[in-house]
Amino acid sequence: MKHRGSLIINVEGNGKSYFLWNGTETYYKKLRLAYKDIQDDNINEYSYFSFFILCAATLEYSLNYVIADYCLNKYGPEKCKPYIDGYTSLNFKKKIHMTPSILSDGEFVFNEDKTAYKKLNELVSLRNKIMHGKEAINEFDFPNIKESKEEEIEFELKTKPNPIDRLDKTKCLEFGHALGDFKKYIMEPWFNHDLKENNLLIKNKN
Repeated sequence: MKHRGSLIINVEGNGKSYFLWNGTETYYKKLRLAYKDIQDDNINEYSYFSFFILCAATLEYSLNYVIADYCLNKYGPEKCKPYIDGYTSLNFKKKIHMTPSILSDGEFVFNEDKTAYKKLNELVSLRNKIMHGKEAINEFDFPNIKESKEEEIEFELKTKPNPIDRLDKTKCLEFGHALGDFKKYIMEPWFNHDLKENNLLIKNKN
């Protein structure tokens, strides 16, 4: 993919020219390297978390870029900003869900039965739980030590699994593969002006 961005030039030199730089390949290059390390078990304690956060950052940057590129082309450089701001400020999950429809002016939507689509949504859900994690105050039963003659008191604390512990090699590779499908079936067709039904996109029946 050699899409470097969008360039609008005022050839008469008496007005503003514009460009929108495409930095997505910088993210995907790092993602490919990290994916290979995970695949080859070249990891340490924080590798899964680092890869997971890189996946989330790559996905959001990619969504924001293709939406900005769409708005620039549709509305022009002087009128596109409110549209870009409106679309890119959407909830992360809504942004994923709506992007194909935005790019195709309502013609295509995600095939929600596909594993890649489900994994992208799982990525965002898990990212929100990990990045905005919090603990609740929990009740538990404690024996009456005033009436007990036992030297040792037994009691039990039940805790919920921490979402960060769900990150492992399999989960990371699944997320990485889903990002690859997003790039292949959404980004590259968009950059090549060839957005059509494919493994991730279907016709909007509504």
